[in-house]
Amino acid sequence: MIGSRHGPLLLAALLAALQATLLVSSARGNSDTVDEDIYLPAAGILWAHRDFSVNLAPAMPKWAFALAMRAVDRSLDDTPPTLNAAEEHVLWYGGRSRLERVLLAARLTTVAVTVLAGLVLWRTARRWGPASGLVAHALWCFSPTVLAAGALATLDAWVTAMIVGLTWATVRMVERPSGARALTMGLFSGLALACKVTAFGAVGIAALAAVWAAGRTNRDGEGRPTRALAFLVIIVLGASITLWAVYGFTVGPVRSAGTEGVATGIARRLPAMPFPVWIQTLLGGISTGARGHRTYLFGQTSTTGWWWFYLANLALKTTIGAQALGLLLVAAWLLRRPRGPALLADVALLAYPILLVVAMSAGRAQLGIRYILPAFPGVMLWAGRTFPTLASLFPPWGARAGTIALLAGIAGSVVVHPYYLMFFNAWAGGTERGPRYLLAGDAIGQDQKRLGEWQARQGLGFIYYTWYNGKPEIWGVAYADPPCRSRAGVYALEVSEVHRPRRIEAGCLDWLTADAPDDRLGSTIYLYQVTRERARRLRRECRPPHPFWRSGPPPETCASDEPAAGRP
Repeated sequence: MIGSRHGPLLLAALLAALQATLLVSSARGNSDTVDEDIYLPAAGILWAHRDFSVNLAPAMPKWAFALAMRAVDRSLDDTPPTLNAAEEHVLWYGGRSRLERVLLAARLTTVAVTVLAGLVLWRTARRWGPASGLVAHALWCFSPTVLAAGALATLDAWVTAMIVGLTWATVRMVERPSGARALTMGLFSGLALACKVTAFGAVGIAALAAVWAAGRTNRDGEGRPTRALAFLVIIVLGASITLWAVYGFTVGPVRSAGTEGVATGIARRLPAMPFPVWIQTLLGGISTGARGHRTYLFGQTSTTGWWWFYLANLALKTTIGAQALGLLLVAAWLLRRPRGPALLADVALLAYPILLVVAMSAGRAQLGIRYILPAFPGVMLWAGRTFPTLASLFPPWGARAGTIALLAGIAGSVVVHPYYLMFFNAWAGGTERGPRYLLAGDAIGQDQKRLGEWQARQGLGFIYYTWYNGKPEIWGVAYADPPCRSRAGVYALEVSEVHRPRRIEAGCLDWLTADAPDDRLGSTIYLYQVTRERARRLRRECRPPHPFWRSGPPPETCASDEPAAGRP
């Protein structure tokens, strides 16, 4: 069947179905995350009031989230105009069943665009043969990063999916330039920019490829610069009109709220513009990149980042099978030494991934591998395009080795289901030990649902819990803040608050995390059962020589005994 005419299509459909199953399962299993607690209320405001300025995240995904939530809950029409009130109305007021309904509805839109983008990626890669299409599609369907972002109502999978569409449109334009194909490029350019401003680089490189293709000399040796310029105008107009439509054809001044420094000066000098909130979002993104964000890497916390941060992410958060396949393909590419059009095609596919990684590494807003997810499609297409070379350069074992590496990568991803957000490969010690080395956009509140269900099964009236986001009580978590001095009780600690405390004081829980956790819930919560005897021991041994974890300096003195406490 696989060798038949319809075999590749059936394989693509099977891979898409498997990916959809994994994504839906993850979407149903995770509780609300910190970003969704902002995006979904903002989507409600956008739907009810057409206010694009509440939360400056681009509008395209929020329109989709709002449409899906409105389909399952008509009260979205009554969303209040302020973010705090909207959060209560959209997420919390109807209880757990309603929250699960609107959350799943919004997430399913991301699932849909992720699966469809995979099929478009397959279709694009098939130009270089069935094996190329299969490899690129398999890498997409089983990438832990794609599966993590594709199951959430956030922006990263959306912008990546639109870049896949833009890549498909650009390849078609390069093959045979036409006005219709230039307009399609403009459409996907506008949609990508309306999902996240990091798409700018992809749009620019795609436009350059289109201009090059349209301006190539014809058979008579004559260039066509006028034609190239005309197509560029079509792309720019198509992108601008698409972006303007997403923003409701608004025109007005660009506000400076959310901007800093040079970006603020630019905002204040601009006249009334189309889609002013998107321009404000762009300037705000520039400010965020200069300002930085709190990130944890290899035992250090920083708001200014590291030049090698995203290289570390790629090393620790991609499967070893995919890394092995990458090494094989790089070796094949170097030995093949492509020239002319073949080299240009490879450079075009890899230009945006390299540009994005370099640009994000140079900035200070380093929030995890999801920020470079838009680089993945180009690399996957290059991998699919290069894969057939393994058979010709390294017979007879080249293709077999590549296939084994690909299958190992798929297995390494599937075995961690549904904990893709916290995926770490064996170099980092897997999901269990990975947080010791890297925490950035991984533990974002996704296990509160599992915590509430566990607490109910254990029959616990309350626990000590390091609150991270949302309202844990809606998931059935009855909790108090953990004390900074040893006390008997049941403790549930978010790994982020253990390894890089943000909402609690550094060192507050070192008395407890001197011991290794008794158990782990989901992928992000450490569990401790502290009896009176254990609490006394921890007080006596407050400076153990080899603690499981210490987030602050060793205490100078040890606390005196305290009686065990009930609920504060």
